[in-house]
Amino acid sequence: MATAWGLAAALLAATPAAATPVVAPIKRLPSDPPRIALTHTVYVDLQSQTPDALIKGLFVRRSPFLGKVSGFRKAFMPDLARAMALDVEPAESRIVTFDWRYGAPRKRIRHLKLTTHTTGDLAVVTAHFKVRGKPSSVRFELFERRSGWRIHDVSQTTPKAWSLRACLHLRRALTVKSCDRPDRDADSMKPDPPPKKLLQPPVKPATPPPPPAPAVKPPGR
Repeated sequence: MATAWGLAAALLAATPAAATPVVAPIKRLPSDPPRIALTHTVYVDLQSQTPDALIKGLFVRRSPFLGKVSGFRKAFMPDLARAMALDVEPAESRIVTFDWRYGAPRKRIRHLKLTTHTTGDLAVVTAHFKVRGKPSSVRFELFERRSGWRIHDVSQTTPKAWSLRACLHLRRALTVKSCDRPDRDADSMKPDPPPKKLLQPPVKPATPPPPPAPAVKPPGR
């Protein structure tokens, strides 16, 4: 039985190194709710020179919400970035209504640990943590591009089996090809507040100096 690494190697071998990776068409089922255009801008600063740095940057954020397509493309392959950016608010109309970093509400997560396995320009980062005392994990599959590492898919096998590519009806899901979505997490798409360094303090008007005191003439002698 072919392993996920074997499928990934076959995919890489079928794509010339200098060619642009295949961008899968965005397909939606008739039962999916309509998409709503996104106009909200979110500050996104992610380091993608190594798989570890990119995934750590995502977990540091309060929310997995990355705003427009340009924000999601700082972390994801182009086709997945576009699909996730178009699948947006309100929560009742989204397909991905959960925090895909955990597959569970963030406030229930404890003892997060990341492990990384890299082979050439393919990497797998697994996030291990506990949800209400029970061990769980989420798998991040990444490819290296000229602009840095980008996530090809995010998946989980237990307690439910899902992957972002499967949920958004994209091709080339390497491991999980089903979408048994976790329960909705109402806080999963609330944007992070801008970092403090971008919050400029209000400029107070300069206080004019007091007028000079009138000169006092000494009494005549």
